[in-house]
Amino acid sequence: MSASTASAPVSDSLDASALEAIFERFFEVAAERRGTAPNLTEWVDLAEGWRIVRALREARGNRAAAARALGIGRRTLYTKMGKLGITPKFTLW
Repeated sequence: MSASTASAPVSDSLDASALEAIFERFFEVAAERRGTAPNLTEWVDLAEGWRIVRALREARGNRAAAARALGIGRRTLYTKMGKLGITPKFTLW
């Protein structure tokens, strides 16, 4: 299967070349900071962590709601948070 037939549809507001430029820049910055380019597992962990943190922010820290928004079980979310070092932030005020 060629790359053109395997590509997923991209949102109207973000074309494929813009998305590629974003990923290229991210890759360059990550490589500069680490001294080496991230491998595939590290890329997946970064993307997964980013999406989990975003869902938690949108759910205002409600992990059950974040898990629902992500389409995963609450226990799975807890496991992924532990693996990625994402901790809930609790405040009283």
